Amino acid sequence: MSVVFALLAAIAVAVALVLASRFWFGRIQKRRHAERIGIEALSARHWRDALGLLVDALGTQGLNAQADLAGSHGAPLGERVLRRGGGTALLIYKHGTTYRIASAALLDAEKRRQEAGIDEVILATLGTVDDDARAQAARMRITCIDGKDMWALVGNRLDGATLAAIEAEAENLIDNPRRLSTIGAAVLGIGIVFWTSDPTALLDLRGDPAAGAIATTAPAAAPPTVHAPPTLSTAMGAAIASPIIEPSAATDPDDLASLANALKGLPGIDRASWSSASTVVLTVNRRATLDAAHEQICALATQHPKLREVRLQLEANDGADVRWRRCG
Repeated sequence: MSVVFALLAAIAVAVALVLASRFWFGRIQKRRHAERIGIEALSARHWRDALGLLVDALGTQGLNAQADLAGSHGAPLGERVLRRGGGTALLIYKHGTTYRIASAALLDAEKRRQEAGIDEVILATLGTVDDDARAQAARMRITCIDGKDMWALVGNRLDGATLAAIEAEAENLIDNPRRLSTIGAAVLGIGIVFWTSDPTALLDLRGDPAAGAIATTAPAAAPPTVHAPPTLSTAMGAAIASPIIEPSAATDPDDLASLANALKGLPGIDRASWSSASTVVLTVNRRATLDAAHEQICALATQHPKLREVRLQLEANDGADVRWRRCG
């Protein structure tokens, strides 16, 4: 079962890789592209349109537009007075994506607030806000809105055609990377599946479910072997293949010579010689068959027990037949 769990875990990892890849490009990267394209679309509009969208969005947060300060007290274009409850806020908007809010912009905004007698300041731009300026603004009761913040506020207030165009362009930008990433994640996931799986276990899973269990517990008992009666040829093979009983190192050569002389004295044997210390070669004459000679030789085993330890190589006188025997 551990193999099955490992395989399922590997498949889950493979699926998670594919889903994570599609989520990264389909959600996160697509949202980033849409945000960038949307900010560019806002910057392409007239500054009054962008400012109007921002004022409407702030209205949902309880900040209601009161008056346009343009022309009063030398106020530049792009400033609005907003009211929240019993207090007032000065909205200063800087159009364009290249504008950067820094410490100097904060000091200028604070000066405008004091001149107009306003309680707080909202400084907004489609550009960026320095990190130091953002920290400084928090101490000066100034709210900073950069391009990303502004898109989050007013993006859904654009007309449907503009939003659809932004969505289509963002989708087009992530289409190829998402496809390639999905293929790469799928290949990596398949590699993980095969790397963590046991090929033998997979073969067992494709076959009989019980086969794997049988293979891992104990080997099946072999069927009983039925022994057929030995034939003459198998008996010869057994005699040849059987281990030779080597004589001990203390065997006396005189005993071997004596045994050879005794064998040569048999009526059916012409010659007897030792090819090794465990094999005696016997030439059978025409007056006896090989089987008869074997019986004569083994009859001497009572007088020469050595015959029971050696191998007998019986050869016909004409060399037409050779047999190996023992005296058992």
